[in-house]
Amino acid sequence: MKIKNKLLSLVILLAAAASLHALTPDEWQNRQSFKIERAGPIKFSLPPATQDAAQPDLRDLRIIDASGKEIPYLLLTPVAPVGNKIAPKVFRTELTDKATILFIETGTAQPLDFIELETGATSFIKPVRIDLSTDGENWNYFDSNLPVFRQDGATKTTIPLGQKIAPHVRLTINDEQSRPIAITGAYLQVSNTTPSPTEPFTPRIVRTEEFTGETVITLDLGAANLSLASLEISTEDTLFARNVTVAVQEIHNDQISERPLARGTIFQIALDLNSDVSGLQIPVDASIPSREVLVHIRNDDSPSLRIREIQARRTPLHVVIAPNAPGRFELLTGNTQTTPPHYDLAALATELGQLQTSPVLISEPTKNASYRQTDPLADLTLEGAVLDISPWKHQRVVHPTRPGVQQIELDLHALANTRSDFADIRLMQSGKQVPFIIERTGHSRDLIFSPVEAPDPKRPSVSRWKFPLSQAGLPLSQLVIHSPTKLFDRSLSLFEVLKNHLGDTYQRNVSTQVWMRKPAENSQPLIIALSERMQSDSLWIETDNGNNPPLKLQRLQAFFPVVRLLFKATHTEPFDLVYGNPAATAPRYDVSLIANQLLNAKRVPALLGSVQTIVPTTSPLKGASGGVLLWAVLAIVLAIVVVLLLVLVAKLLPKPTGKP
Repeated sequence: MKIKNKLLSLVILLAAAASLHALTPDEWQNRQSFKIERAGPIKFSLPPATQDAAQPDLRDLRIIDASGKEIPYLLLTPVAPVGNKIAPKVFRTELTDKATILFIETGTAQPLDFIELETGATSFIKPVRIDLSTDGENWNYFDSNLPVFRQDGATKTTIPLGQKIAPHVRLTINDEQSRPIAITGAYLQVSNTTPSPTEPFTPRIVRTEEFTGETVITLDLGAANLSLASLEISTEDTLFARNVTVAVQEIHNDQISERPLARGTIFQIALDLNSDVSGLQIPVDASIPSREVLVHIRNDDSPSLRIREIQARRTPLHVVIAPNAPGRFELLTGNTQTTPPHYDLAALATELGQLQTSPVLISEPTKNASYRQTDPLADLTLEGAVLDISPWKHQRVVHPTRPGVQQIELDLHALANTRSDFADIRLMQSGKQVPFIIERTGHSRDLIFSPVEAPDPKRPSVSRWKFPLSQAGLPLSQLVIHSPTKLFDRSLSLFEVLKNHLGDTYQRNVSTQVWMRKPAENSQPLIIALSERMQSDSLWIETDNGNNPPLKLQRLQAFFPVVRLLFKATHTEPFDLVYGNPAATAPRYDVSLIANQLLNAKRVPALLGSVQTIVPTTSPLKGASGGVLLWAVLAIVLAIVVVLLLVLVAKLLPKPTGKP
């Protein structure tokens, strides 16, 4: 009876809020119809197609009845599970001949998501058994053969508890196959909310790209603005462990960059001869503003995984309305100029959220016949301001293969000869600039360089190598040095040899690193992060061996970033890419207003031609700097003044008398 009275009150409140004005549906691009069989509050799921057609924040979502009157609604957005980490009340370790046993008194009556173990061990794989207890004396079996490991750069030290309430937890770590590891502590992940129900779907793999040490998979989710709960990766490989990052591209300061959404580990490992375990799911729990997400699978030195497919789960978005009578209704989306509605129904969210979801058949989005279809990229003007390119140094021809959104990946010459902020890059056609946006992908490619021994006769204990680079100015982000020597402890100095304005040589320090290797470390390389680009075309490395055998270097692996340019071409006529002007300032184009459409459009790789040197114009004043131009004008003025003075002096002199 109380529930009926509460629902009746809700119906009255919603009916009172329903006296809204009629809309002009022609201002909305898309329509979807559905039918309600009864009056009163009803909760139903919003189709992905509706979310895809709407604005990212759903501010343009409207519901109208058959007469065109606006119907108020309540949008129940999914909430990702939020938890907090706490330290256990008691943590105790007991070591036996075959196992390490952890006794944990949680000190909480809240549900637990998982336990995270702390250990300094660098390479291990262990199966774990879980037992739970209410008093710490009588134990009940919960689960077993759950792996914890650190292998090939991948780590999993969490043990799931499935939101169990457990005053006492006993973890038995099996040490029969390998020596024990030191567990120094643990944290408990307390669950504060109940996870929302999810629905499965299969995204489409758009492309798979192989970069240095990682595989990047672009997934089409089928719709934008979805609440992505998780991804599950299916592969043909049987034994592996990989770190995975899920990211989305976004626009920031007129440039495209990646924003990580979730990180996790996928694995399929053998705990013993008779037991294989796997974990292929990556929790995401994030709203995806675009149709596409990027899945980075870190391979390091291992071969790439053979991906069969990727499955996904989404958290549905629910809508609650309370029509006064049954009938047909319409969902309206696709209005970029509208503002979010305000229905004052937030106070009813708790009660309305408890309603059972009803099946409502909603049609696919259709276009309004009176709505004028526009291409968002049509606002992109191909002709920008006129530009004199004589102050620039380098020019490349860009050949579009077919009309559409073009993608250019900057090669080493362009990366090395442009400014680090890319402010001097211009795209030209017929003497005018062409608007573009820059995409910083977060990916890397690598170069391999071989050492050239360059000993110093005056310092026989010093080993010195020269690594000839492909060119000067390389924007290297990371160096990886490989050595076949098994045991050493050295201080390495990395430097460049440069010349000052007087022609004298000097050394510029790039990095100084202490490199130590023990026999058990399995020939781990030295990894060095760089913050400044190289200035010369050679890198020098030296180390003092002291009284030890000389250190051997095998190869140098250098990483540089992948940077792309995106622009629109309505034809296949060539464009010109120019760069190499340190004095240039960053351009600002109106293309930034439709950068999201440009980012999400299908791209066509454009071909980048050979490098040409820009020859300044032959006019002595054309393109001259302000100082040169000023001196030229002064010289001309001075010449005119001298001529006038000569004429004046000639007039003032006495005329000749004609006598000898």
